[in-house]
Amino acid sequence: GIRSFGLVAVLLLVCAPWQVHSAQLQDTNFALTFRVQKDEFDRGVKETEELLKFAIEQKMAPNTIMLIRAAGDKVKGALVDLEKRNKEEAAAEERKKDTSPAPTSFTDKDIGVKALKSEGAKKCNIKKHALEDLASLVNSGKLDLKKPFIVTGAMGKLDALRRSFTSETLMENTEIELRYLSPVKAKEARSFDKQQSQVPEDEQLEYSMVTMEKYFINCFNHKAKPDFRKSGGADTEHCEQTVAAALLSNATVPQGDGIGGYLDFLQKLEPGRIEFASHAADLQPFVGKVDLKQTLSKSSSKYFTFGPAGSGEQLRQEGMPFSDALVHGKRRWFLMAPKDFTTLREKAKDVLEPASAFMFFEQQMEELVEEYGLGGKKMKFWECNQNPGEIIYIPGDTIMTSLNLDNSFSYKQHIATSKASVAERVDSNIWVPESGMIPTGYQFAACFGQVDLQAAGSMLGKQVNPMQGQIISQIMTQYYPSVVARNNLIIGVLSECYAALSGGLDGEQTYCGLAWEQCAAQLGRNAEMVGAAMPSWLSTKPPKPSKKEL
Repeated sequence: GIRSFGLVAVLLLVCAPWQVHSAQLQDTNFALTFRVQKDEFDRGVKETEELLKFAIEQKMAPNTIMLIRAAGDKVKGALVDLEKRNKEEAAAEERKKDTSPAPTSFTDKDIGVKALKSEGAKKCNIKKHALEDLASLVNSGKLDLKKPFIVTGAMGKLDALRRSFTSETLMENTEIELRYLSPVKAKEARSFDKQQSQVPEDEQLEYSMVTMEKYFINCFNHKAKPDFRKSGGADTEHCEQTVAAALLSNATVPQGDGIGGYLDFLQKLEPGRIEFASHAADLQPFVGKVDLKQTLSKSSSKYFTFGPAGSGEQLRQEGMPFSDALVHGKRRWFLMAPKDFTTLREKAKDVLEPASAFMFFEQQMEELVEEYGLGGKKMKFWECNQNPGEIIYIPGDTIMTSLNLDNSFSYKQHIATSKASVAERVDSNIWVPESGMIPTGYQFAACFGQVDLQAAGSMLGKQVNPMQGQIISQIMTQYYPSVVARNNLIIGVLSECYAALSGGLDGEQTYCGLAWEQCAAQLGRNAEMVGAAMPSWLSTKPPKPSKKEL
């Protein structure tokens, strides 16, 4: 007997003859769910193969055969993916156990760009703390989180990290694609004007999607002929990348190191984000060609930042406190308080232009110091060189830029300095009508069929300003006109709430208590429109909040 997990019943429905009366059937697409228990994948492969053989022998319809073959391929693909992940995890464990000398650089001489000749900052006026003092400073409230600081000796597993993260291991990630801006496009994208946020970032910037290997060809000297090797600076200033840690398939994310280990409120949401993203394949039919897993990674709190010597972006704000732990290379930092930067912009508006970190340090900084008083009483700044094993902490409103003096790689974490700031972070990805941030500040409006700012504001008790609302509504409708496009926003809200509830926040502490049911129901209604099936694990009933306290 052929066992089929209920698939035969489905086939009988598909194949059964229909009695035709006055109404006529139309060609119809059915989205069917084939569920396999976690301990029965081998059995699933065997039985779908038997079903396929039977269907071919019985000369069933091509679409029926295609249905069975697709089900079998899904099960086989899951087993192949599992085997791949197991091999990658085993390789990562072996690298941890490796007792050979850790690599001293991110790249080898054939790939790397030569280090800049500059020594970087002439002094360091950023306060430094030893790792062993950090716990007592945090617990006593004596750690000033409104100013930047550096933690020295902060990475106890530095050698293991240096083995795990090199140009060679990054290029093993053959499936990931990086968003890459050409030098010309990167220059056009630089601006101090916050009004850029009125247009979604993906629409503002003309990114190319490149493989990891192509990135190392474009930005380093991978496969370069001796006569065409890049030099750090003008050739590489646009090349720094920040990638969600979860997207690197062979990466072991550091746990509990440095500041993130003591202020881990936000990090407790990360397992929920990862779990939701692990179901991306179930939700991919809802969003069309968009890479859903990469889209979901944007709300992560853990990243890797890397780039060749000479790379680094313009003066800017992160918007949220973060720590950056340097694994390879050397990095020069320049930081200013917002009010001092505002004074500098007013005084030096003819000189201070948005430019790469390389151009800022090479062409602007000296003139700003000598001619416009940068560094004086009303325009103070912090500067320092960061070396491997050091972690820098930077408040979210600080104006900053950093230049890679050598080929560099670091581990970056967003930091929530209190439980309340975690809830604010979650809500900022659901509904912040006063923000002007599109789409994140208005995602919840997609959970009402069309983009409906008024309905969203009424449900959450915070309306959009009428004049601003008209503009926001036009922009949202322009960039998210289709059901598929709006599904991206709906799934973004559900992902945020899944992470929040799994991480220990209850529904009343954020918008999630109201937003989940509305968004899940709308996604269910949209499923039929895009020919997708609502996953069994996703319902209008919110996930139960974790019993662990945030």
